[in-house]
Amino acid sequence: MGTKQRLHAVVCATLLAGALLASGAEAQTPPDQAMGFQLLDRLVGLVVRAAAPGGTPVDAGAETVALARELKDARDTGQVDGLFAVRYGRLLGAVRQAVLMDPEILTWPFYRYAMADFIEERTGEPPDWADLLFKVSDHGGAGVGLGTIARAVMSEVVTLHLHLENASRRAGIQEEYLARGLAAVRGGM
Repeated sequence: MGTKQRLHAVVCATLLAGALLASGAEAQTPPDQAMGFQLLDRLVGLVVRAAAPGGTPVDAGAETVALARELKDARDTGQVDGLFAVRYGRLLGAVRQAVLMDPEILTWPFYRYAMADFIEERTGEPPDWADLLFKVSDHGGAGVGLGTIARAVMSEVVTLHLHLENASRRAGIQEEYLARGLAAVRGGM
């Protein structure tokens, strides 16, 4: 790489770093994380109640919708950040699909790949399709069943918990990585 190209790369990297830091400036003051922790606690309680004997899918479905409304309000009022809201919303969707009744298995074809992706992304292992199809077909069609996604749900709960705990450190970590990237580009000159 010529000197002119290296200089161009350093200038571009510096502009990129500056733009990323400027765009994150308003995100450097994270919201109070109490609402996020409350939403996580309530979701875990919902999952435990829905899996317990006597829990009904209708109750869990209504409670999931109520949590979704609270999440929207919390995001709109700045009580949770956008990343938490998106990931928690996806988590609510997975839980809701797992508990809703679908005895004729009409909706499964529409969400099966998204659910398999969710399980793999959260556990690091693709689900066993034969096992997954057996559970969907054999347990009365109540979504994919909480047992199928329990590990994935708890993995995402832990990840979101860590996200909330480290919100105040996020900007500093981002700046540290950008500085390393700029140093690497400058070192190549």
